[in-house]
Order: sequence, then structure tokens, then C-alpha cells
Amino acid sequence: MTSLEPDARNASNLLGSAKSSLEKVAYQQIRENIINGHFLPGTLLSENELADQLGMSRTPIRAAISLLETEGFVESIRGRGVFVKEISFREFHNMLEFLASMQLYSLEVAAFRKLSFNLPELEYLLARQLSASEEDDYRTYYECGLLFIETMLLLVKNENMMQVLEQIKGKYMFKIISYRKLHVHTLPKPQQSGQFNQRIYDALAAGDLNEAKRIILELIDQTRQQFQSFQM
Repeated sequence: MTSLEPDARNASNLLGSAKSSLEKVAYQQIRENIINGHFLPGTLLSENELADQLGMSRTPIRAAISLLETEGFVESIRGRGVFVKEISFREFHNMLEFLASMQLYSLEVAAFRKLSFNLPELEYLLARQLSASEEDDYRTYYECGLLFIETMLLLVKNENMMQVLEQIKGKYMFKIISYRKLHVHTLPKPQQSGQFNQRIYDALAAGDLNEAKRIILELIDQTRQQFQSFQM
């Protein structure tokens, strides 16, 4: 089955440029803390505190933060320090539209080449996603939603497309998890992604690619309307 580790290939590529194992450890730990919402947007990252927490000098911490800044997770503000970066709703909406557009493309390719999607894997990921919602395991819920999309895109066998997908996974997860943590008492259980994935899966299982396209277009329209209230 597909791994639930986010951005595995992209993280591996970035880590290849790290100079030491300590830099790799620092990068992985700080990145995971950001994605999991332990460091929320606006959090000041102290090199000294991180070095103490991870039991290492400031040098690998500084190198890890530089990598995270390249990825877009943190930003340096002259005279103030390094802060966890806020992902705007406009950027998040753009990521959602990219994901949906690539799903539509995979459906076009499937129809043109007469290819079949990996239904057992999609069914597995869908079941994990719906179960995670009931268990309030939001990270697994959103990871499975992304992996559902990734499984559809694997049909196309386009390496460049997959690289772009890997580049946005972490930021997507960070935005949605941090937003939920900041509004934990006002947001209901996540349902929209799981509900749409259920409908997409049902259409694919029935061999109705046109219905799957219609559902994805409906999702694009619905999310666009929702995000208008956030003044993107």
C-alpha cells in the first residue's frame, strides 16, 4: 500500500543537499513540527532553543532553517528573526485547483489511452480517510486525501507532474492542520474531501469517467465559492 509519509521523495531530494546527518535530523524534526502544527504561523524560531531541544549546535539548525526557507515554510525578517510563514488562502486555493486540475487530466488520459485506475488502492485510501475523520486523526485524513489524488495521477506517469505534487504536499498539510488547530473549537469534523473522494471512487468503479470529471468540476466550483469569503 502507499506510504503515509508526506513529501517523501521531495524531502529526500532536499536532504541530499544537506552537509551532515545533523542537518538532516534538524531539517526533518523542525519540518515535522511545522507540518503538525506544533509551530504555528508567526512562531519565532530561536536557533538557540532549537539547538537545545535537538541536542546539537546552532550550525546544523541554521542550515536546516535555510532549507525550510527555500521550501517556503519560514521567512527571515531583518532585525526580528526567523518566523514560521503564513500560507495565504489564495496560495492554498491555488494548490487545491492544481490538484483538481491534475485529476481531470488523469481522467482525460485514462479515457484516451483506455487505462484503468488502481481501484483497490483508491478504495483502501478512501477507507483510511473516512475512518480517520471519525477518529479525529486529521493528519491521516488529509494525507489519505492527498494520496488518493496521487494514486490517480500515477496513471499518467509524468515525472514533472509528480515532482510539483511533492513540492506542495508539505505546505498543503501545514496550512490545513495549523488552521484547524487555530480554530479547533469552531470547525466541524472534516468531511468534504472524503465525501467527494467517495463519489469519485464510485464513478471510477462504475467506469463512468465523465461522471468523475463532473464531480471534480463541482468540487472546484464549490471550493472557489467557499474561499471567496476568506478574501483571497
